[in-house]
Amino acid sequence: GPKDAFTENYQTNIGLIRKRIKNNNLTIKNYTIGKQTKTKVAIIYMDNIVENKLVYEITRKLEKIDIDGILDSTYIRECIEDKHSVFPTIETTERPDSASIALLDGKVCIMVENSPYLLVIPTFFSDLFHASEDNYQSHYNVTFTRMVRYIAFFIAILLPAFYIAITTFNHETIPVTLLTNFSAQRDGVPFPAIIEALGLTLVFEILRESDIRMPHLSGSAISILGAIVLGDAAVSAGIVSPIMVIVISLSAIASLMFSNIGMVNAIRIWRIIFMIFATTTGMIGIFLAGILLTSSLTSRTSLGKPYLYPLIPLNKKFLKNVLFKEKIENDNKRMPVLTNKNYTRSRL
Repeated sequence: GPKDAFTENYQTNIGLIRKRIKNNNLTIKNYTIGKQTKTKVAIIYMDNIVENKLVYEITRKLEKIDIDGILDSTYIRECIEDKHSVFPTIETTERPDSASIALLDGKVCIMVENSPYLLVIPTFFSDLFHASEDNYQSHYNVTFTRMVRYIAFFIAILLPAFYIAITTFNHETIPVTLLTNFSAQRDGVPFPAIIEALGLTLVFEILRESDIRMPHLSGSAISILGAIVLGDAAVSAGIVSPIMVIVISLSAIASLMFSNIGMVNAIRIWRIIFMIFATTTGMIGIFLAGILLTSSLTSRTSLGKPYLYPLIPLNKKFLKNVLFKEKIENDNKRMPVLTNKNYTRSRL
């Protein structure tokens, strides 16, 4: 895809969008927010596509903001979110092409002066499984990659909890040979499975945060030290079992498939919640945690739009588009939840 990106310059960012959408219906409403900073904030949308109710709701929330300063677009996001959620309900992007695609879908973008990130509203849960690069690859490759992302999501959240459940409570759920192998590896480990899992998770998060904040060369050295030296030493010392290192590593690697940092953080929190529930009642605890996760997602909205759309409420056509990427010539309808003016895209 294109290599240009939004910067901290307000006019430059507007120009990057106008360069892509040369249409009089591209509407930009400017506001000044922040008693001390007087920060320029813009609402951007396609007037012939967007739902007027959505624009009104965003405008109403912006006009209610009364704080000293707006230093980044995340300030706006926290002020206008329906509810504070672990999973991100408002997406950020620094790519002009992604913002333009969102506008053509009937979404609204919020631009903030001195911030290279635009807010995209509304954001659905399924949007977190899509990547900007999907727009520039064949639909076969994208469909396969999306399937892998969904599988990775469940691996990242459920794998440690499932291992704790089968080794602590539900021994009958796995073959005897495999159970014997797990028991042999845990022989001599002084801690219960939950302590092992939480300890390794904590070590991984420390290494990840250190790697992010260190210079590139030093960060690589830290990763090698943590992955090879500390991991091998911990297993040799009998502090953790080899299978637990594999489980936590697979779970952590699966979570890194997502580029949205909010999604990664949400997976991290829910992984720990599932592990705690699995420690108490095994597989029953995992099912209870699954019900809690489902109820949390179904109760969420993004500026009044159902977060799990098109699954809840069900729309079979767009649910198919979420799972599979259609050819461009076949993707000729917009989501009815985003527009009540112009459902049909122009054909090529």
